[in-house]
Amino acid sequence: GPPEEPMAAVDAQRFASPPSMSVALSLPHRGEVSGMGVRRGVTLIVGGGFHGKSTLLQALQLGVYDKVVGDGRELVVTDPQALKIKAEDGRAVTRCDISPFIDHLPFGRRTHDFSTADASGSTSQAAAISEALEVGATTLLLDEDTCATNFMIRDERMQLLVAPDKEPIRPFVSRVRPLWVEHGVSTIMVVGGAGDFFDMADAVILMNEYAASDATAEAKAIASRLPLKPAPPPATGAFSSLPHRCPTASGLAGGHKVSVSRSSVRFGDLTELDVASVEQLVEPSQTRAIAEALQRLASSGLDGTATLNQLLKQLEAAVDRDGLDALRPGFRLGNVSRPRKLELASAFNRLRTLEIPRRLKAEGQ
Repeated sequence: GPPEEPMAAVDAQRFASPPSMSVALSLPHRGEVSGMGVRRGVTLIVGGGFHGKSTLLQALQLGVYDKVVGDGRELVVTDPQALKIKAEDGRAVTRCDISPFIDHLPFGRRTHDFSTADASGSTSQAAAISEALEVGATTLLLDEDTCATNFMIRDERMQLLVAPDKEPIRPFVSRVRPLWVEHGVSTIMVVGGAGDFFDMADAVILMNEYAASDATAEAKAIASRLPLKPAPPPATGAFSSLPHRCPTASGLAGGHKVSVSRSSVRFGDLTELDVASVEQLVEPSQTRAIAEALQRLASSGLDGTATLNQLLKQLEAAVDRDGLDALRPGFRLGNVSRPRKLELASAFNRLRTLEIPRRLKAEGQ
């Protein structure tokens, strides 16, 4: 991947907050600091190509981690439950409810219990969001460049040619607002070519030569002058019944020799877990910890009665209590570092051997 070292000072652009978005915080060992505050809700990052939109989002997606002194991003801090979402053609999906986004497939097929070994861009992105909500993500991070276009929007001309009742995909533009209003899930999204999202945004950040400005009022004025035709249909209650899945140990590839790289885990000679698209994994030691976690779960006698979220919470509690050695009781693990629960879940959901015999409508916790 790209280098993570700081840029040379001569090439770097010092970041300055737009005055209207500036916030001040008091830190215990540094005193008061100020910078740009991205409030909860729906935020767009817009601007011309190569002007810093994706660079800003990349800084935010790694704001879930602390940084070493001199990194340059020490004060970039993000919701700890923020997850990067992208399209991922070819990934496996197991018993996931993607009906808030895609339903009524040809020949009467439904998507409340959807599985595939070869997801398309749109189905993979729908699954990634449903899986994120299942384990408690509270902020979604998206970059238009790595999203499936047909998942994000449907313009007026396409709606006239392909009638809504013939299109299984309900685009994200019609879902991003209910995610926030009904479920408290924020979205921060890089947008370079889809002004349809102006209507849905609480804030719009305009990047120009790596300098940020507040373009919210201008974007809203444009949306008022050029309203969407037709307006996206309301989506009340679209996410209210997403199930919680209950895995069994038999699908976790336990008891095999394990080899690990930053982007993959191989169990024995047959099963490979590809986590290259899980962008908030930043080092191989985290992937090794994921492999250890899967092996521990495989040996723990999962019988399909506990939900994935419950299992991961229990695992996190054990690590909080006993450190990372809890991943392999009785051993001292010196080559692992801690992934978040969201990355553990992302890896878990990409297992091609995953078995989910049971799903619950609510966790009952």
